[in-house]
Amino acid sequence: MRESSGSTNIKTTLLKALKVLKLFGIPHYVCGGFAVQEHGYPRFTVDVDIIVPDVEFAREKLSLNGFKATPGSKMTVTDRETKVEIDILPGGGRVGPGPVAFPMPTKVSGKPQILTLHELISLKLSSHMGSPIDRAQDYADAIKLIQVNHPPRDLAVDIRVRELYQSLWDQVHVKRA
Repeated sequence: MRESSGSTNIKTTLLKALKVLKLFGIPHYVCGGFAVQEHGYPRFTVDVDIIVPDVEFAREKLSLNGFKATPGSKMTVTDRETKVEIDILPGGGRVGPGPVAFPMPTKVSGKPQILTLHELISLKLSSHMGSPIDRAQDYADAIKLIQVNHPPRDLAVDIRVRELYQSLWDQVHVKRA
């Protein structure tokens, strides 16, 4: 897969951030557009989304190690070299009004800990349910993840998004038939 300079910067920023998180014993999950790409659907993304147990602690450590805190945001830092932003998301918490909370990361690693397919689809659908107009890309991502990965209809998505997942799954499979 050929990488553009933008996707190279995204990966560089992600790996730099994970090195800092590992140094300070901070577990993580990678979600968002990067995780969607890792699950087989290449799409454009401009930032990195990382779930951590303590947003404030992670932001502080990243800000002291090659990143700068983004003014006006308590959950974003920017790589001083690549200018790529990282959204730091709260494990066990929510950012928007969707029904599903972010999973709590437990593993410290310098390698990307990508959300599982069922967790990623659950979060994408939850985000869309909480704010359908503003989070339309999440809905589109969930559809593409179903199309590309061919998960079973009974995939272990969160119960609060299961009906929507199964409806999408049915629509994807009727279209293919």
